[in-house]
This record gives sequence, C-alpha cells and structure tokens, in this order.
Amino acid sequence: MAARRPKSVSTRAFLPSKQWTGRAGVFFMICASLALFAMNKAENPAIIKLRTSVADAVVPVLGVLASPVEAVRSAEAWVAEMATLREENIRLKNENIQLAKWQAVAREMETENTALRNMLHVVPQQKYSYITARVVTDLSGPFAHAALLNGGNAQGIRQDQAVMTADGLIGRVVEAGERSARVLLLTDINSRVPVMTEVSREKSILVGAGHDMPSLSYLGAASQIAVGERVVTSGDGGIFPPGIPVGVVVSVDGAVKVKPLVNPSKVTFVSAIDYTF
Repeated sequence: MAARRPKSVSTRAFLPSKQWTGRAGVFFMICASLALFAMNKAENPAIIKLRTSVADAVVPVLGVLASPVEAVRSAEAWVAEMATLREENIRLKNENIQLAKWQAVAREMETENTALRNMLHVVPQQKYSYITARVVTDLSGPFAHAALLNGGNAQGIRQDQAVMTADGLIGRVVEAGERSARVLLLTDINSRVPVMTEVSREKSILVGAGHDMPSLSYLGAASQIAVGERVVTSGDGGIFPPGIPVGVVVSVDGAVKVKPLVNPSKVTFVSAIDYTF
C-alpha cells in the first residue's frame, strides 16, 4: 500500500511578520480614526473622557508618522537654501574680481599722478582755515556799505582777510579790534577785488558803485565776457584766495555789471579766511 503523502501546507496561510506589523499599524490607525469620529459626535461625559484618552494615545503616534514628512520638507528647504547660497557666492566672487581690477586701475592712476606731480614740481593747493563770526549790525549808508562782526583779533580775525558765506564772497576786513571787526562789502564805492570770469577767463577788477550792482573795470576792448558768466576771485594781489565765487554778469551794455551772489542784508553768520599768499 502506497504511503499517503502529507497534505501540503499553503505558504499563503502565513505572512511575514513585517507585513503583519505594517497591516496591523494601518488597521490600528483606521480603527482609531473611526473611533475618534464616532466619539466626536457623543456628548456623554464618559464618552468625552474616553475620547480624550484615545486622543492622548493617538497624537504621539500621529506625530511619529508625520516626522518623515517634516524631515522631507526640511531637506527640500535646505537644498533650496544651499542652491541660493551657491548662486550668491558666485555673484560675490565675480564682484570681487571686478573690484580687484578697479583697484589695480586706481593704484596705477595714483602712481602716474604722483610721478607727473613730481616731474612738474606742482605745489600742493594750500588749505585755508576759517573763523566764523556773527554779523551784529549793518553799517551801510547812502554810499558806504559795511558790516560789524562780533569777532576780532582774539578769535583770529585780522585786517585784509576775505569774508564769505557758503554762497560766495561778501567783502574783506578793513578794521579789526580785539573782539570786533568791520567788513567792507563788495558794493561799497571803496571796494576793489581782483576777479576773473570763469568761461572767457578775462581778468579785471570788481569795483563797488554804492548800489547792489558793482562793475568790472580795466577790461580790454576785445572783451568776450557774456551775460550769465560767473565771476570768481583771481587771487592777484595776494589778499583774496583764488576761485571764491563772487557774482554773475547781468549786463554787458556799456559797463559790465555783476550781481553779487550774496545779499548782505540776509546774512547772519560769515567766515573770515585765514589766507597767506
């Protein structure tokens, strides 16, 4: 009699433990969700207490399950940030290269400028110092135009110093006491200032006329001065430093008239220039 073969046991009857664990987790989450949904509708105190207990038990599990998602989001943000930093780093490197080139150009120009100055024996422009004082009174009359300052020798103000504001020249010191000084304005009939026009580069003397429009004297017959030209100090004579704005040419018919840039009647503070020729 032939021996009976044992019945084969189907491999499908048993699943690997990992699959059972995964399915059990999913089943647990579904059951917990349904239980929370069902208990959410109940208002019984016992149900409310049970619902709270279930929520307390489920929330940590949901937090663990959500951790991989948050980790992925953080990783994506990190990758995006690293890409931005890389682009910024490349841009800064390019800017650094450009700045290095300009620095080299600047050094070359500085060296060349120094060499040219040494060759031409250029005298550096002198730096001036300024003494600021207040205009305490206007001494102007029908012909004499002057102002009195509340500073004198004690503050460093002395005779023949040029006096100006931020807008331009106003006059020169003609008398200086210990704590006061008298300024002769450009419009006084005794005022004489060596000047030069900026465009035509013609030198002349600005002469006060007793009113608000002094004129230019000692001009050549072929003068090319035009209306609108600015007039500045020429520096001739060694009293006024060169280049101080004085006024603007307003008329060339007959006498060349100049309108001063500074209106003395509206001035409160002035500066005397400590200038040595």
